This record gives sequence, C-alpha cells and structure tokens, in this order.
Amino acid sequence: MQTTTITMGDVHYPYRLGTGCVDAVVDRLGELGASHYLVLCDATVAELYGNDLVARLNRAAGPATVLVHPAGEEHKGLGTLNTLADAALHAGVDRRGLVVALGGGVTGNIAGLLAALLFRGIRLVHVPTTVVAMLDSVLSLKQAVNAQVGKNLVGTFYPPVEVLADTAVLNTLPVREIRSGLCEVVKNALAIRPSMISFLAAELRPDGRYADDVLRWMIDESIAAKAQVTEHDKYERREGLVLEYGHTVGHALEHASHGAVSHGAGVGLGMVAAARVSHRLGHVDAGFAELHRELVSKVGVATTVPTSVPHQEITYRLGFDNKRGYQSLAADQYAMVLLEGAGQPLRRDGLPLTPVPRALVDEVVRELAGVPSRVGASVATAGGAS
Repeated sequence: MQTTTITMGDVHYPYRLGTGCVDAVVDRLGELGASHYLVLCDATVAELYGNDLVARLNRAAGPATVLVHPAGEEHKGLGTLNTLADAALHAGVDRRGLVVALGGGVTGNIAGLLAALLFRGIRLVHVPTTVVAMLDSVLSLKQAVNAQVGKNLVGTFYPPVEVLADTAVLNTLPVREIRSGLCEVVKNALAIRPSMISFLAAELRPDGRYADDVLRWMIDESIAAKAQVTEHDKYERREGLVLEYGHTVGHALEHASHGAVSHGAGVGLGMVAAARVSHRLGHVDAGFAELHRELVSKVGVATTVPTSVPHQEITYRLGFDNKRGYQSLAADQYAMVLLEGAGQPLRRDGLPLTPVPRALVDEVVRELAGVPSRVGASVATAGGAS
C-alpha cells in the first residue's frame, strides 16, 4: 500500500492506499492491538464487506463486532448515535477499543463522533468505501451529525489514527456515488487547484466509469489540494474554509431533499449557484460561471434543482448554514465562499468568505428551480455595493 502522511497543524496520520489489499488492511488493523474492534457500517456495506472484515478480524486480531446503522443522510442524527453507543457498550468495548469506519461520508461522520464520545475518546480508523470518503471526508478532522434544521450542526473535531483505503471496493459503488465523489474533485479544482481543470475537462464521464489510474490521480490531487489549505489550519476555520465552496446551497439542497440528492450532487449544484451569484455581483465573467456548469454536467449530475425538492425548503435551510458566526453579518446576508477566478477565493476580514445578500442567493435558487425571476438586477446592484 502506498503511504502518504496527512498533516494538519500538530495532527499527523498515515493514509495507506492500495488496490485489492484487504489482507493488508486486516494485518494493519491487527497491528494496532485493539481490545475490541467496532466495525461500523450500513446494511449494504455490512453485506458486501463488513461481515467478512469482522470474521477476518476475529480470526487474526481479536474480538470484533459489526455495528450497523440505517443507510442515508436522513439517519445521520443523535438518535442513531445514541443507539450505536449503547450497542458498542453492550458489545464490551473499553478504552483500548477501536472504531473502524467502514463506508462513505455518512458512516465516517457517525463513527468519528462515536469514537470521540466513547470514554471521551477511543481510537478511530477510516476504511473508506466511496469516492467522497476516499478523497474528501477522511481528509478532515470534522465529525458531526445533523440537526433537524440543517446538516453537520452537532459535532466536534477528532483525528483518526490512520486511513486504510482499497480502491477495489469502488467497483461495487452505484454510479450515483461515483458522481458524488467527482463533484468534490471538481470543487478542489475550481476553488483550490486550477491545474486539475484541463485534465478533468478531458476525463470526466457522465457514465461514472473510470480506470483505476484515473481515480488514483484524482485521490492524489485531492489530497494535495486539501493539504494546501489545511496543513496550517486543522480546524478549517481560516484558509480551510475554502473547502466549503458550493456547500452553502449544496447542504441546504441535500438536507431539503431528505437524501434524494447526494452530498456531491448538492455541492455540484451549489457551485453552479455560487458562480452565478459571483457573476451577478461582478466578480467573475459569464465564461467562468459557465465552466462550473460544464464541469458539473460532465460529472453527470443535474445543474438544476429537482422538481421533487421545493425551493422554499432550500431557502429555509440556508438560514441555518454552518458558516454562521465567522463574520458579523446583517440580518439580510449569508456568508458564502465565492471565487473571483479559478483558485482565487474572495476575502473579507482575512477569511475566504463574502457577505452576500440573502435576496440574491434566494433568487438564484429559485432560478435554478425554474421559478420565474422576482428580484432581478436590482439585487445584484445592491449586493455589489455591500
């Protein structure tokens, strides 16, 4: 397995990446010498990989238990966390136990928060099984679950002891999940690492079928992109905030859809919205805004709001965005990551965040939902002067 050291401030952990390396994953977990291995996954991943991994660990390493959580973003809440914590304690976990997050971003968040809370912190290892997890979520210390009004509002920061990734598991992923991960790759290219754009423009495929070497390139480049903004900002409260590009509208859409829109697809449309807002405010030209739409379309996800998601639900959830509080805002503003060019976030108060009129963002959401314009150019003019 190829090993890369992930560095975020004073936190360091290895990211071990291979293909067809399940034996090496089991061996490495065994070397960590846990008193009990809690393998947390959803029912689908349990059937594909979880039960086998637990059986292997029981033979080679020590006691192991599979903890299954309900699949879907709508189940990433405190109720699920409470149920899993009780199950972990009844299974006999102690302070020398280890939580193995086997799955995608939802599983990784739940497992990360569970590990942080059990005995005030036991060890965590990520074994990601989706593209989003491999190239995005395991490269962050953020562990959180959702509240009723918004995503990732209840959580903490907690590092894994390492990441063990096998790209062979991506062969069983639904195309929806491949596309979700590729939207995060597009985000990294547009917001942080423009050198990726030409490769992506040539290689992105709506059918979601990629050769292993292409996926490995995307993972490596995404690790480099994240390192560029988090190496000295482990809590993602300064330079790391640029990773929230597309997430303001994206999170609101994802949460309003009750799981029908994947995280990456939400971020993809959120980037299209952010670029449109930036264009309306005069920060980027129409060509750069169109580049967003083209790249997201090449991934194969929608660049309009699904008819099944009421635009009012999205605009309601925008008011609970998790970037509130970084800046002093007027009641009629949102804080958004906006770009003035590829890899060039706009800044205010030393942060890559810009106060934006709520009316303008709400109007863009309505437009992307196919609702006739009500505000028009007057909002853009007012926003540009704010």
